[in-house]
Amino acid sequence: MNVRITVTAEYDNHEEAEIVMKALEPENESYVYSEIQGSMVRFHMESDSISTALNTADDLIFSEMIVESMIR
Repeated sequence: MNVRITVTAEYDNHEEAEIVMKALEPENESYVYSEIQGSMVRFHMESDSISTALNTADDLIFSEMIVESMIR
């Protein structure tokens, strides 16, 4: 089975989106592909199991919340 998850986060501007993406890159290097479109960041994850995909998404969202609180 192949599981794919995309998480989209929208920020006030492109600069904030870029800060978040760069801050999360080391954490997500081999697990998550990230892209910026305007003020949005899309995080794409893929796994062979649902539990691994959900754990990765959970870790990503938790880390994103920390970065977001730091830039506010």
